[in-house]
Amino acid sequence: MKKIVAVAFSYAENSMNMRGLTLMDELLFFDGQYDMNDFNMPLCNSNKSDGNVPEGVNKFIKVMRDADILVFAIPEATGHYAAAFKNAMDWLICESKFNSDIAVDGAFYNKPVWVVTFTPVIPAVTPGESYEIGAGGRHFEMTRHLLNEKMGGAVHQEMFVFNDGWQHCRPGNVDWVRDACNEILRAIDFDPGERAPSYSMKDRPVKWLKRYEEWDASWKE
Repeated sequence: MKKIVAVAFSYAENSMNMRGLTLMDELLFFDGQYDMNDFNMPLCNSNKSDGNVPEGVNKFIKVMRDADILVFAIPEATGHYAAAFKNAMDWLICESKFNSDIAVDGAFYNKPVWVVTFTPVIPAVTPGESYEIGAGGRHFEMTRHLLNEKMGGAVHQEMFVFNDGWQHCRPGNVDWVRDACNEILRAIDFDPGERAPSYSMKDRPVKWLKRYEEWDASWKE
């Protein structure tokens, strides 16, 4: 059996995205369900390519590596992906020592990733129109690019926006998420195949660390 793990990129104690995943769990039976409070990552505050990261980042990486399939619930914030998601990705870059080949040995390289978002608002478009102009999914193209090109995940083209959450994100309302869950189950055996990183600079971490140390020392003279 493939291990499906869900992560809500939110710190809110009453996160709609976490509660939405809880509804999906009734159909997908997640092997793990987390939000950002489980990892307690501080704001990314490192610009040194030494790979040293807080323990919460290492815990997050272990969760990613142990999963076979990932479901990311990424909130929209001011028309973009939420800061918690970007912060987590920034820490992964730091852990990789700023390596441009992070995709090859990254935490979820070549793993199927499904992206969903749960929002309180009424949809801004009529059924059948593109999600790209509707509330909740405006970050999807940016998210796909980041996860695919930089982080090496195999993000599915199909992404799901669940609008009007104050009405529908209620205990037991699994019908609200049923179609998306069925789509994930239909693609459970999806194999992205091997993919090479988009570019390669394997020696960059060593060079960057040397340049960083020289730069930092110049400010202490």
